[in-house]
Amino acid sequence: MTSPPKSLPLILSELRIATTQQHQLLEKRIPFYTADQTLYTRLIEAYYGFYRPLESLLFQLAMTIPDLDWLIRSKTPSLEADLNALGLDADEIVAIPQCRFSLEITTVADVLGVLYVLEGATLGGQSLRNGLYSRLGIDEHRGGRFFAVYGTSTLMMWRGFLGCLYEVRDPGERAQSVVAAEATFKAFEDWLEYCEVLQ
Repeated sequence: MTSPPKSLPLILSELRIATTQQHQLLEKRIPFYTADQTLYTRLIEAYYGFYRPLESLLFQLAMTIPDLDWLIRSKTPSLEADLNALGLDADEIVAIPQCRFSLEITTVADVLGVLYVLEGATLGGQSLRNGLYSRLGIDEHRGGRFFAVYGTSTLMMWRGFLGCLYEVRDPGERAQSVVAAEATFKAFEDWLEYCEVLQ
């Protein structure tokens, strides 16, 4: 295992080292760069089926984390708005299959490990946004709100998350965060595979 860079807080270094390969391999398989409107809609349905139950699992503990601003961070409302804009009605959205998680989220460290993946995806999504918008004719009001969820505050929200993450200093808690992040990546890939949206 590579030693973490000393210039970064240990928790961030450990998360990066543990998940970089998972992240890169999954990123190559999500077809946002080649998706047409139909596949894009299926991708947003799959994301909704993952985020909604996962955010429900996170809710209670996430609400206890000082300065996390959980209610602003939840992506489920944006995904619902996108599905509406893409033509799904309320009954069709309710009928979307939802992921069943085996993740045990029992500590703040677990929550922050999961959010490392979700918040990182939000940050990374900024590089996809303009290309998706121009190619598919969408924007934050027409099916692309998920990719603009924080608007111009994306970097500020990422830094706010890191401020919470850096409070995880105990070695045992750091290990819990890493396990939770790895499990989240694995669950996400398995779910997208199940939804048949990966390439």
